[in-house]
Amino acid sequence: MKKFKYHSPKSLDESRKIFMSCEFPQYLAGGMTLLPSIKQGLSSPTDLIDLTYINDMKGINEDNNSISIGSLVNHNEIAKSNLIKKQIPGLAYLASKIADNAVRNKGTLGGSICNADPAADYPGALISLNAKIETNSREIQARDFFIDMFETTLDEGEIVKKVTFPTATYSSYEKFSSQASKYAIVGVFFSVADKKASIGITGAANKVFLIDEIEGLNIHELQNFNLDNINFSNYDINSDINAGYEYRISLIKSLIKKSLDSLH
Repeated sequence: MKKFKYHSPKSLDESRKIFMSCEFPQYLAGGMTLLPSIKQGLSSPTDLIDLTYINDMKGINEDNNSISIGSLVNHNEIAKSNLIKKQIPGLAYLASKIADNAVRNKGTLGGSICNADPAADYPGALISLNAKIETNSREIQARDFFIDMFETTLDEGEIVKKVTFPTATYSSYEKFSSQASKYAIVGVFFSVADKKASIGITGAANKVFLIDEIEGLNIHELQNFNLDNINFSNYDINSDINAGYEYRISLIKSLIKKSLDSLH
């Protein structure tokens, strides 16, 4: 592992100033992806800026039919939150199925979405629930946030402060995961808000996506919807060592059906 300088700022402004003054800095949240990458020589930052001590990035709060979750909130905090279990149970369940308990104790919401791994779980929930991402400089709609594999709309040095999720009438998460990593080979986040359905798919392509044919349908329309009418050629489904193109499509259909069956 190459040497690097370590910083522990106490505010977002201080973090940003340090970042802009360094040669090749990286922010550190939970470190569940970054630290292994450094150890394996895949990343060589000159400076690590530890965000752990910034209180503005912590906490779970309810306000105006929405729940805001600080970027530094870890997966187990989300999984065990009574507020989230009550208002968005699918999100709590999703968090409980991330990796193992050690990772859930350290990995953070903000770190996960900023890494933008196409097989990560949270992105499906963010776009299905139409969440809003607040950074140190602006607000970004989650549906505009994920650009491609490991790529987001964040500017250089920009920091995600919190994510705000509108509460939903119904929410659920179904995942077919890798037995080794627990990452989603296919993950389906299903939500209903204002009597309209939304389904976010993760793990199946280079980035998370919505099923356009289902978006905005009411429950009656959804229960009568033929999944064979989904045009999967529009979604750039991956084929790799974990699952082929046709197999992933079959998994998506099966997990959507399972999600819909849970409504009965």
